[in-house]
Amino acid sequence: MRKIFLGGIAAGLLILAACKDNRKTSSDDMLKEVAKSQTMNAGTGNFDIETPSGWQRIDTTISGIKATLLLAPLAPGAAAQTNINVVSESMNNASLDNYFDLNVTNMGKFMQKFSSSGKGEKEINGIKAKWIQYSQNSNGLNLDAICYIIPSNGIAYVITCTASKGQFDQSHSRFDEVVGSFRLRQ
Repeated sequence: MRKIFLGGIAAGLLILAACKDNRKTSSDDMLKEVAKSQTMNAGTGNFDIETPSGWQRIDTTISGIKATLLLAPLAPGAAAQTNINVVSESMNNASLDNYFDLNVTNMGKFMQKFSSSGKGEKEINGIKAKWIQYSQNSNGLNLDAICYIIPSNGIAYVITCTASKGQFDQSHSRFDEVVGSFRLRQ
């Protein structure tokens, strides 16, 4: 059961690594394993999220995982492109708390130099969501991120906001705006 829940949060951050590195990497291998779980992509196409002015939106499939990528222009001196991505996954009848805890446990197991700097709850358009802020190393890149899990009808919508180490604070208010624009389609 734990393998199933590696998906949402891990896929969100690993998508960036797969996009940036054409080599066959452990990140790419992990994405393929997550996609095999058949829990990913459960809510694809069932949400709207605003793309910030000047950013690029890409709706794509990477190693079998459907994702919406919002990419900022590459900042001078940044090692990675600031981005927001959205993936979805069936929660397999798990509660928000259980789904979140299992994902966080797996993040600690599978992400290099993973370190959490905070966790909490936030209401996003009337839905109780959970978040975790963390740092980690992905394919040699030191990254800071905040990830939100928004549950609805047994599906977790996972929004991961990522920036190079030292660039996160500059993008935090933009991240909040975009996450606040997230809406489920009825």
